[in-house]
Amino acid sequence: MSPPGRWRATTLTNEIAALARDAGTPGPDIEDRAALLRTEITTAGITAAALLLELTLVLHHTVRGDDTAAQGDIARLEELTRGGDYTYYTDIAHFVTGLPATSPSPTHWLDTQQAARQRWRTLVTAHRNNPNAAG
Repeated sequence: MSPPGRWRATTLTNEIAALARDAGTPGPDIEDRAALLRTEITTAGITAAALLLELTLVLHHTVRGDDTAAQGDIARLEELTRGGDYTYYTDIAHFVTGLPATSPSPTHWLDTQQAARQRWRTLVTAHRNNPNAAG
C-alpha cells in the first residue's frame, strides 16, 4: 500500500476510534458519521476498516439497547467475514451484545472464550454507566 493509502487507513481508523469513544451517545450523530465512514471505506476498499466500523456500531447499538440494529451490524460483519478471515470480529460482536452465535466459532482465544466475553461485556457496562469514561 502506498503511503497515501496507509495515511487514509490510519485516518479512517482514527475516525472509527472516535465513534467507539462516543458509543451510546443519543441522537443521530453516530449514525450520520458512520454512514459517511461506510461510504469512504467502501470507496477505499479497506476491509479492516469496514470490520472495525461494524464492530463499533455493535457497541453503540448495544449500549443504546437497540438489539435490532446490533443484529443488523452483526449480519454485516458476518458478510464481511464470510471467507473465513477475521471471524473473531463476529465473536466479539456476540460477546458485546450477549446474543448467541448462530454457529460455533473457529477462533481460539488466549484466555477462555468466557473470559473474553466478560471483558467485552464489561466495556458495554462501562459505556452505559459513563460513555466518556469507557472510550
